[in-house]
Amino acid sequence: MDTDAHVLVAGAGGIGCPATWALAASGVRRVTVLDPDVVERSNLPRQVWFREADLGRSKARLAAARMDAHVFAGGVHARLDDRSAASLLEDVDVIVDATDGAQVKDWINQLAVRRGVPLVHAAGLRSEARLMRVAASGRPCLACLFGRLEEETGSCADLGVWNGVVGTVGFLAAHRALSGRDGTGYAVLDFETGRALDLAAGAAADCPVCGTPAEVEPYPADAACAVPTAGGGATLPEASAQLDLREEQCPLNLLRARRRLSEMPAGEVLAIALGAEGAATVPDGVRALGHRVLAEEPRGEGLDLLVASAGARDDSSLSGEDLQRFARQVVLPEVGEAGQRRLGAARVRLLGSGHAWRSARTYLRAAGVGYVAAEGEADLVAWAGGTEPLADVRADVALVEDGDGVRATSESSDALLGAHDAPPAVALAWGTLLADLVQRRIVLGDAAPTRTFAIDGDGDVR
Repeated sequence: MDTDAHVLVAGAGGIGCPATWALAASGVRRVTVLDPDVVERSNLPRQVWFREADLGRSKARLAAARMDAHVFAGGVHARLDDRSAASLLEDVDVIVDATDGAQVKDWINQLAVRRGVPLVHAAGLRSEARLMRVAASGRPCLACLFGRLEEETGSCADLGVWNGVVGTVGFLAAHRALSGRDGTGYAVLDFETGRALDLAAGAAADCPVCGTPAEVEPYPADAACAVPTAGGGATLPEASAQLDLREEQCPLNLLRARRRLSEMPAGEVLAIALGAEGAATVPDGVRALGHRVLAEEPRGEGLDLLVASAGARDDSSLSGEDLQRFARQVVLPEVGEAGQRRLGAARVRLLGSGHAWRSARTYLRAAGVGYVAAEGEADLVAWAGGTEPLADVRADVALVEDGDGVRATSESSDALLGAHDAPPAVALAWGTLLADLVQRRIVLGDAAPTRTFAIDGDGDVR
């Protein structure tokens, strides 16, 4: 592992936080963290460097401050764009792309290829994690596989994520950044089924980025959510209730619309005023739950929406503060408010020690699991590994050795082997595998996968 490398982490969110945690644990000497945002309540279940007291403070500066003291860490409250790139990349050895927009990732891929800087691409969406390292030569690059990336066609209504997914991919991205090994594939980790695959990545002769010498195109304008094309003009019929979400942000605009519609008798009509973000996400989101959209009238960048409720009140409603905190989890169709309440009521006894245990505990607590401790009565017993084998313990969910790697399994065992001799970043990733499987057992019960993929000591997934 090249601990003398200077690593630039672009993004201090759900992937950037574990990436910087793993870099510090691995003994890397210098890290620059870049992010233009401040901490919001809905960040806390995934962005594990941050706490309630940090709301409104710079993510980049906080992440840098919380890395180990031996790391020379700088937090830059800005984005990696046309103006900042020249100075920020002057002596960077590798970039970890922990941003969350397709257009931005496309631009960072171009930037790394043109400047000859190795790049680790990392992404997480719902139950899927994606990972690729692009060599300093720039070939093959992300565009060899997918062409030029446009903004995601899905909406914020579809962009929920399990926190263990982004945790695992962030830890593994840090490991790849320091390993010096240039991968030949694009790794896709499916946490829903516990399967991993590696898409072959050959250098494309006609690649629009690494196959053609050109300048880096200008940094893309912000486009977090697409706005519907203006049109129509029909007058909205009368409604029995109104909801103003013009100032609300994704995904809370969808969650608040869903809650209000579920409280109304079937057939009653709700008029919803939406801003630009809600205009792109709420119509499809309420349709997915069976409510009927009667009319849509563009209003500037926003939208006036008329919806007939399908009823079906959800008695598991969370408080407003909890709804805001866990928005990205609640928006997952398999979780919802009822699943989040199950997480809050669950008691998990977490056994083990070391990096895997630490990350499992951190991500379970962040996800809202009500009780995570090493003793006491619990609904689930989980074994997170450690330096010594632990015998005669029945665990519902565990990390077990599998050849030269470790996998998470929900098959109980009474003779568990701990996680041994792995780099810190890999051991941390093992812990998030376990945390993810515990959460799925709580929320999904028997429908949860019985095992997940194995990660070996080199950070390779199978």
